[in-house]
Amino acid sequence: MQETNIVDITPFLAKHQLPLKYQYLSEQYFVPLAEDILHSKPTDRPMLVAINGCQGSGKTTLADFLVTWINCNTAFNSIAMSIDDFYHSHAHRQQLSKDVHPLFATRGVPGTHDTALMQQTFTALLAGKVGVPLPQFDKQTDDPVTQALWPTNKQPVDIIFFEGWCVGSIAQQPYQLHQTVNQLEQYEDPEGIWRRCVNSCLANEYQDIFAMIDYTVMLKAPSFADVYGWRLEQEQKLLSHKGRGQGTFDEQQLVRFISHFERITRENLTQLPEQVDALLSLDKVRDISAMKLRADDVAMPLIFTDLDGTLLDHNDYQCTEIAPFLSQLSRAGIAVVFNTSKTFAEVIALQKSLGLNQPFIIENGGAVYIPKNYFSLKPIGCEELDEHWRYALSPTNKQLYSELLEYGSEFSAYYRLFSQLSAQEVSQITDLSLAQSELARIREYSDPLFWQGTEQQLLDFLEAIKPLGYEVLIGGRFIHLNRSTNKGKAQNWLVEQFKKHCRHAFTTIALGDSQNDMAMLDAADIAILINNPASKAKAKLSHKPWRVSEHPAPQGWLDEVADLSVIKAQLASKQEQSHG
Repeated sequence: MQETNIVDITPFLAKHQLPLKYQYLSEQYFVPLAEDILHSKPTDRPMLVAINGCQGSGKTTLADFLVTWINCNTAFNSIAMSIDDFYHSHAHRQQLSKDVHPLFATRGVPGTHDTALMQQTFTALLAGKVGVPLPQFDKQTDDPVTQALWPTNKQPVDIIFFEGWCVGSIAQQPYQLHQTVNQLEQYEDPEGIWRRCVNSCLANEYQDIFAMIDYTVMLKAPSFADVYGWRLEQEQKLLSHKGRGQGTFDEQQLVRFISHFERITRENLTQLPEQVDALLSLDKVRDISAMKLRADDVAMPLIFTDLDGTLLDHNDYQCTEIAPFLSQLSRAGIAVVFNTSKTFAEVIALQKSLGLNQPFIIENGGAVYIPKNYFSLKPIGCEELDEHWRYALSPTNKQLYSELLEYGSEFSAYYRLFSQLSAQEVSQITDLSLAQSELARIREYSDPLFWQGTEQQLLDFLEAIKPLGYEVLIGGRFIHLNRSTNKGKAQNWLVEQFKKHCRHAFTTIALGDSQNDMAMLDAADIAILINNPASKAKAKLSHKPWRVSEHPAPQGWLDEVADLSVIKAQLASKQEQSHG
């Protein structure tokens, strides 16, 4: 069972006048939806999530649930906003009805929202600003709430849920506007002036706002014929809550009101299902009958990479030229997991220099570190350590030291443990700076041997410690002794955590340059060897085909990863999404 905060949704059900079956819907659909949204969130900026659905489909309720769940179960701060809160005032719409067309007196369609205010608000929130006024509209008075009463965000917002019946909608082609779709258009817009103006607004200023959207959810009605009954139910809730006012309708008025939305709603039901990230299909009583996530059909790339000689130049440990590409992968939601013999301190420093915040594996699979709240739930068996969850797969070095003393003491003159080397010596052997060498000496789960004896003495030493059951791996500069784990086992454990917390499938990609990386490469779907002329023991895979880079690190890493079709597809998808 996963560790989590359990959200009591009883008050939530009462607030929205919902039946108890909503608890089942939340567990079956809404929690997995929330997890998929979290997985899709860019790591370096806030996220805008659109919720589209016809009148009465449950957009507001879903947005409120997602905000409640995310704020209770994660460290993210999320809010919900409705396109309805950006309506122009009653007086403004009356003026539009005189200047443009009488049908603009009715709120709802594109052209009746303050898109400048909408863009200004989202731009400020997505920039991480605090104290941003959040517009509100009172449907009973049919006017915006006095601006002095608008709430503001007290802290930066990580996820904005933006719900509305036309959010994410696409304009029609001009020829599609010739035919009327209902009596309202037939008798009150016979020349098509109103619908052409609505369509023009949707094609222009609204698309500028929709281009900010990172993820789109659609609540899809069975047909437009079901919309009236749902909207009537919604109106009855409004009446019972606030009473009859200027912005409420009787049944006859409601039929005419809904007719304003019919054209775009019908177009949405036809066009949007194939374009959204999450499609929740509703039956005639508004229960969810199915959910389809775009992620279910796409195998997400998941990259595991060695560092020295693979991502980092073997001689100067630099990869600055591919830092922009690493950032691009991160923005596209593609995790790049460092799977290395390096220490926790070294990886943290490297991630910070590259602007990354991803899970990583240290000391040849000794432990896995996951940033807190990277997954919605803490994986079983992890302990909390400052800003990370840690899962240890190997015993600490105390056991190694004790066993080497007991079984290999006669060979102690022929090697030195990495931790026994001074920072100056580490720097001379590895070409690391003194500061980097100090970080490399802070070891918890492994302590590589710097062998100084002969090849025969090495063979004798390995024979002497054979009863201990260590896996011996020859790296680029050092001998690694692993027990109970290796890079491949740690990688498999972390892949399982990704699978548990994300609905979609993964294509695992591993990159390495030496024998020390073989288990990691063997465990991946795609294995890539980076050409490293300095490697003493190159990796050799016997069970699968692999790719070999033409160039050494870091250019070879960039060339091979950028050329993978699964990477190209994901980057293209994100680029298309970012352009609306």
